[in-house]
Amino acid sequence: MNYSLPQAYELGGIVGRMISRLLTEKDASKAVQSLAYVLKESIPNSAGAGASIINPRGHSESTGATDKVVLRADKLQYKLGEGPCLSAWAEQRPIIIQDTQKENRWPLWTAAVADLPLRSVLSAPLTTKGRHIGAIKVYSLLPLAFDDNSVFLIERLASPAAVLLGHIRDREAAERMSEELAEALANRDMISRALGILIERMNLNSQEALGVLLARSRGEGTPLHDVAREILQEATVE
Repeated sequence: MNYSLPQAYELGGIVGRMISRLLTEKDASKAVQSLAYVLKESIPNSAGAGASIINPRGHSESTGATDKVVLRADKLQYKLGEGPCLSAWAEQRPIIIQDTQKENRWPLWTAAVADLPLRSVLSAPLTTKGRHIGAIKVYSLLPLAFDDNSVFLIERLASPAAVLLGHIRDREAAERMSEELAEALANRDMISRALGILIERMNLNSQEALGVLLARSRGEGTPLHDVAREILQEATVE
């Protein structure tokens, strides 16, 4: 099945619309969902599409899909550890399945999706600054739905999408680190103040006070910082 490549201005418009949609998303889960719909709208003959952020162990961190068929097919790949999306990510190249009923490269996956209404698959990696952050894919209900022109188009979409998703992912990681650091500092301060109270109240040295704190934590099955918070609250009401 053939179709002509979009003119340069048409391709620029497609990429521009994708960038605009992704820039409005504040987190990776919403960004991959938006990207999935862009792919379905942009790749001719697509009945559904998906996008995934994949961690270094080959497990999906965030997945966006246009429908339940795509989501089911994706989940089966991660469950079985094989499939076109994982291969595109691992091998860093586009993968085409012309007909799932005749495909033999991923026998477990193709057998598992035999009852799903999908016949053709095209997947491409998401790579930015040498980092393999995920993969995108489109599905069709018909065999032979995708060709070299499809590959050209999905690769042109994959490159800026990877940059934007990488940026969103890095921003989320930085925000999580800041929150965790703030929490760690707050917990350290609480524990230090609780130790001071035990030292003064029980006439202990710092090592003995820490022993009391740890023993209470173990005895109550409560995290150390929660025990410290309880001691501070007890001291406040005395």
